[in-house]
Amino acid sequence: MPHLTPKLLLGASALLLSVTGAHAAEYEWTFQASETAGEPSFKVKQEWAERIGTMTDGRVQIELLPINAVVGPTETLQAVSSGILQGHMTDPSYFSGQNPAFGMLGNLVGAWNDPYDFLEFMKQGGGEELYNELSEPYGSHLIGAATFPLESVPSTVPIESLEDFEGLKIRAPQGMVYNIFERIGATPVNLPGSEVYTGLEKGVIDAADSTVLSNNDAQGLHAFAPTRSTRASTPCR
Repeated sequence: MPHLTPKLLLGASALLLSVTGAHAAEYEWTFQASETAGEPSFKVKQEWAERIGTMTDGRVQIELLPINAVVGPTETLQAVSSGILQGHMTDPSYFSGQNPAFGMLGNLVGAWNDPYDFLEFMKQGGGEELYNELSEPYGSHLIGAATFPLESVPSTVPIESLEDFEGLKIRAPQGMVYNIFERIGATPVNLPGSEVYTGLEKGVIDAADSTVLSNNDAQGLHAFAPTRSTRASTPCR
């Protein structure tokens, strides 16, 4: 049965470092990610942190913690700024409440035909400079951006057309994605990714715009939301 494939959404997975770093010969940093510890994408980020340690001969050690380990997902930017965290790997859309421009860089709906278009924009088209204009007033600096592959939209009901979104309670991140779901008649609910499972289980939401298929399967979302639509996206995680 065919399912609606919404427009391409692409986001920056922002890796931010505190501007006020240590000056000792050895650096021990704590980063927070936007996934739970069991999600495959969190494990990928952990492997990255381990490679940093190997490539620097142990001079740089990064402890990567899962979502909510230190602060909530909307609070990591301030936590980096204040030195509670030394960095984070997350979706900039979480900070739309502080500046709507974060939402545009986190999920700029329909802007990209391919993930590599986004990466080229960040490296060659001024994207990194633009992002740092946003982040540096908070005492942080973007050192890299990444994308994710095709996302799934687990749902308790079939989604085969735009009309099927009418009245649908769907988890959506802050920013443009949230607004677009509103415009097509859905009722978006701003839940952190860590609460999607219980939200579907308890009927708080009917569907979720929530990360990639491998993460959703690892969390067991199919137990409550057996219907899946897909969207080409890289929201940042």
